[in-house]
Amino acid sequence: MNKKFDLLSFLTKYWWYYVLWTLLVIFVWEIAFTIITQPKEKESVYLFLGVEDAGTDEMYAHLEAAKPNYVRHLDITAYSTRITGFDYLFVTRGQLQTDIFVLPESYCDPSVMTSTFYPMDLNTVKELFGEDADCDKAVCDGKAYGVKIYDEGTNVGRATTYLTYTYTDNNGGNQAVGDYYLFFGKKSVHLGKLTGSDNNGALILAQAIWNK
Repeated sequence: MNKKFDLLSFLTKYWWYYVLWTLLVIFVWEIAFTIITQPKEKESVYLFLGVEDAGTDEMYAHLEAAKPNYVRHLDITAYSTRITGFDYLFVTRGQLQTDIFVLPESYCDPSVMTSTFYPMDLNTVKELFGEDADCDKAVCDGKAYGVKIYDEGTNVGRATTYLTYTYTDNNGGNQAVGDYYLFFGKKSVHLGKLTGSDNNGALILAQAIWNK
């Protein structure tokens, strides 16, 4: 004689199995949803700013309005180069994925520029940023690796509504660590005509910063 199946007893004994299975299904769906909805690397532009201060909310709003449609995600990281550990952040975060850098002239060292930043013809710099664009210390072997965005001598810079290039010294005066330059990351996939890519997000956003 067949024994009657007792569903209640079965569920009471093996309830943990169903809880585990439910949690596993939820976990898998969350991973799948994240993979499907998160911006792909080619849809993200990263900015690494070594300035004294940055109004990142204002900057984000400005660049969000300027970015091309294919760019779904903007990531803006800003630190003063005078903080302890900045070089570590530059190596571990900046060099790995950054499309646009703003850094002081100390990063115009030839070994840093040739390994980290994308080289441009001087004529190309003029096309992108205008005839008054000055590459100065960012030129190496006839190539421009950056364009000057702030001049310490005249205290004149670009995008000063949200980028601060000076700090207050012990005497209460404004001091800068030097001139500042805008660079493009060597590994960027958003350099448009510079690399023959269809994605020109870094160029458009750099021009938006320059013209602010």
